[in-house]
Amino acid sequence: MRKRIGIFGGSFDPPHKGHIEICRYLLDKNDVDEIWVVPCFKHPFQKGLAPFADRITMCRFAFTQFGQKVKVSNIEEKLGETSYTIKTIEHFMAEHHDHKFYLIMGDDTARESISWMDSEKLRGMVQFITLPRGPASPIPDVSSTDVRNAIAKGKSFKEMVPKEVAVYIVTKGLYSS
Repeated sequence: MRKRIGIFGGSFDPPHKGHIEICRYLLDKNDVDEIWVVPCFKHPFQKGLAPFADRITMCRFAFTQFGQKVKVSNIEEKLGETSYTIKTIEHFMAEHHDHKFYLIMGDDTARESISWMDSEKLRGMVQFITLPRGPASPIPDVSSTDVRNAIAKGKSFKEMVPKEVAVYIVTKGLYSS
C-alpha cells in the first residue's frame, strides 16, 4: 500500500497553533500517514516574508512534537526561484513514485487556488484536503497575520504560537518593526 503524504505548504510567517492543530486533526483522523510541511521560499504573489531560514527554523520548532509523522521540507529553497505549488508537487511525485500525495489547505486558500499557476493540472495530479476556517472549523481560528499584528502592536501573542516559536521570535526580533 502506498504511503499517503499530505503536503502542507504555506508562508508559515510565523507557524502558529492553527497549523499545528491542522496536522494533529488530519493525523488523528488517519487522513494521511505523514505530513510534509513546505514553507514557501519566494512567494509567487511577491508577498514580503521573514527570511526563509527563520521561517524554516520556526517550523522545525513548531512541528517537532509530531516526531517523524510531520517533516519540515526545504525543497522550495532547493528548487530556487519563485515557489509554485505545481513545481513542488511535480518534484515530489518524480522523487517518490511509491507515495500518494494530497494537498492540505484551508477553504480560503482553496478558493484562491484557481488563480495558481497550472491550477487545473494540479487538481488532476493530487487530491485536495480542504479544512474550514473560522468558527465552524475544528481548527483554532488564528492566522499568521494575527500573530504579526499582535507583535507589531506590542500585544501578547504567546497563546497563538508554540513556546519555542515565541522565544525564537522575541530572540530574533522578528515582526516588531
